[in-house]
Amino acid sequence: MLDSELTKKLKLDLITYMKSKELEKLNVVRGILNEINIRGMKNIEIDDNEVIKVLRSELKKREESIESFQKAARTDLIEKETKEIQLIEQYLPKEISDEELFSKVKTIYNESKDKSFGTIMKAAVISINGQAGGKRIAQIVKKIIENK
Repeated sequence: MLDSELTKKLKLDLITYMKSKELEKLNVVRGILNEINIRGMKNIEIDDNEVIKVLRSELKKREESIESFQKAARTDLIEKETKEIQLIEQYLPKEISDEELFSKVKTIYNESKDKSFGTIMKAAVISINGQAGGKRIAQIVKKIIENK
C-alpha cells in the first residue's frame, strides 16, 4: 500500500511528536493514523480524499464532544478538544469562502437533472473535495433548493 501525501505527513509528525514528547498531539495523530489503518484493512483505497474523510470525521467527533462538555460546564475538556480541533485542521485543505461554495453548489444544481437534496449533496461533496465541511455544504444545498 502506497501512502498518500497526507498519510506521509501524519507519520512524519507522529515521529516528531514522539521525539519532542508532545503527548496530546501524539495521541491525536496516532488516533487518526489508526482510523486510516482500519479503513485500509477494510480494503478501502487510502488516498488523500479518504484521509480527508477521516480528518473530517475526527473533527466532527470533537465538535460533538465540545457541545456535550458545554452542557456539563467542563471548560477543561472543552479546551482540550479545541486544541485537538486546531491540530486536525492543520491537515485539512483550506476552506473555501461561502461565496465560492454557493457558486459551486449552484452550478451543480443547475447542471443536474435530478434536483433532489441527496443527489445535489453527493455531487457537491465530490466536487468540493474536502474544502468545506458537510454541514456547510448541506446548508447551502438546502438554501438553493428552497429558493427554486
